[in-house]
Amino acid sequence: MSSGVQSAGTLDNRRTPIGVRSVTVKHDRIVCDIEITQSERRYMNARVASAVLDAYPTLKSHACVNAVGKTLGCVLEHTSVPHVLEHLWIDLMVRDSEDPKARFVGTSEWLDEDAGLARVQVSYRDDLQALRTFNEATQFLNIAVIG
Repeated sequence: MSSGVQSAGTLDNRRTPIGVRSVTVKHDRIVCDIEITQSERRYMNARVASAVLDAYPTLKSHACVNAVGKTLGCVLEHTSVPHVLEHLWIDLMVRDSEDPKARFVGTSEWLDEDAGLARVQVSYRDDLQALRTFNEATQFLNIAVIG
């Protein structure tokens, strides 16, 4: 894909907690705007965190800049779902990479928390792999959040 290509999301926000509003492939990262319309599903809780860690135990030790500690595990039960999406996406790209030393970085931020609009950005080496793993991460979290 070329830099700046955008596509509308295919997830139906009425049936899934996390809806994809847009995906933009830039030369150094992929930018995904997502929407979580149901306010009660915008943040993690113990049940969802447990489901996520059961499937992806390495997330607990992901390096993470936060106010509590140095890993995602320090905030997993109380952080935003977009933040977890960022880390899960990275985790899947590392697992899927042919390079055992592959490293990726990401950010997540609320664009409008009251409306449930967030932006998740992650670096990549292969745009198709990054798009595939973003889709996988989003689908998994939709299932985990629905429970």
